[in-house]
Amino acid sequence: MAEVWEQLRPRMLELSELGSALRLLSWDQHVMMPAGGAGGRASVMATLQSLAHGRLTDPALGELLQEAAADSSLDAMQRASVELLQRDYDKATKLPEALVRELAELESLAFQAWAEARPANDFSILEPKLARMVALKKEAADAIGWEEERYDALLDDYEPGMKAREVEVLFEHLVPALKPVAEEILAAAGTRPAFLSQTYEADKQESFCHWLVKVLGFDVDEGRFDVSPHPFTIHIGRGDVRQTTRYEPHAFLMSIRASIHETGHALFEQGLPKEHWGLPAGQINSLGLHESQSRIWEIQVGTSRPFLDFLLPHLKDKFPEELGRLEPAEFYRGVNHPRRSLIRVQADEVTYNLHIALRLELELALFRDELAVADLPDAFDAAMEKYVGIRPDNHSDGVLQDMHWAVGALGYFPTYTLGTLYAAALFDKAQEELGDLSGELRRGDTSRLLEWLRVNIHARGSVKPGKEIAEDVIGTKLSHEPFLDHLKQKYAEIYDLSF
Repeated sequence: MAEVWEQLRPRMLELSELGSALRLLSWDQHVMMPAGGAGGRASVMATLQSLAHGRLTDPALGELLQEAAADSSLDAMQRASVELLQRDYDKATKLPEALVRELAELESLAFQAWAEARPANDFSILEPKLARMVALKKEAADAIGWEEERYDALLDDYEPGMKAREVEVLFEHLVPALKPVAEEILAAAGTRPAFLSQTYEADKQESFCHWLVKVLGFDVDEGRFDVSPHPFTIHIGRGDVRQTTRYEPHAFLMSIRASIHETGHALFEQGLPKEHWGLPAGQINSLGLHESQSRIWEIQVGTSRPFLDFLLPHLKDKFPEELGRLEPAEFYRGVNHPRRSLIRVQADEVTYNLHIALRLELELALFRDELAVADLPDAFDAAMEKYVGIRPDNHSDGVLQDMHWAVGALGYFPTYTLGTLYAAALFDKAQEELGDLSGELRRGDTSRLLEWLRVNIHARGSVKPGKEIAEDVIGTKLSHEPFLDHLKQKYAEIYDLSF
């Protein structure tokens, strides 16, 4: 039976390499491609996606997968790879090739439309392509099939096995518990510190962030760090992990937090077992678990008092006029100053998950046929007011602020909150096993935490579903309570509150 694996493995590697080519083209479109190249790029990506779909749906591959599933000699990584590829094969064989090609082409064209619509504050530029995207995603979900509701098929792309109702219940517990805590913290926050709104030269921000990602452990010999309109991380292929951030002169903390956040994603990708590159189980198929790594670095590390004590002197060296007189306690309070923000990626940890809750509500309504794309702008504004307590006065800061829906990432948003909840519990577990990390973070030494994450999370790839990996490490079921405990403890200290 060992011969079956030897026949199957090259097919897995070929599919992985086709994926690498698609990801490289996607990275280039987001980072370097001229706007005029959108149409040509869409056609190229559609062709490659169609080719990959053909390879994935080859009946000979299905026969090999059936044989491999009966091979008791496979190790855990091999068995998991067979199961994961079988899952992808089953889904792909249900999708018509014409639908796959149209979706791939539309993703590219709709992204370009979004990139034009947002600065123009004009939803009409995106609306027809987004309406078509939602229609095609419904068609794809119905072709694949679903147990309880259509949204299950979308969510399964990002969090395999998870159901819409499971996520909805999670938010039904989280939001009522979070909102009163958030309101009390927001009421105590007071005036926003002036240093947060000063002008910070973009080139100096860039220099600082390039230094910072290396401090956190990002291997620049096997990665890139660039600029894009929307920060993201992408694993192109073996030894090639790329991340981006953006720089705004009057929001320098955004670039720092985005850089730390994306480095968390990049460290996960760089920590995957290299000997299993190209195998389905050697990759990451849980975006909730992926997000847990970025949130640990951004929040549990990046906004902690010890690590900010380490960062401040380095920031003062870069911005002596703006920050030279700032005291560590004032910097800590400022970095963690909460406020109602329209923009999700600028939201603090107190309000961030309320931004996700409103997007989940809208996605569910779209795929339950309760909301039309044409009505999305008004629905978005109303949901923002309902959850966050602030209402957008333009589409750029409302429905157009995220690129996710334009590129077809419907079902993605809930994984941000899953990651936040995992992160709080995982960091608690790391400190339980490693001891208090404050002293190391105050020296800028994150090596023991990174190694703990490498051993417990990164090295396991997708041998198990992300939820099982996290719960194996945490030792309990996923809950919002560690996250709420983290918020209460932190902000009780900052504002002398009692919860």
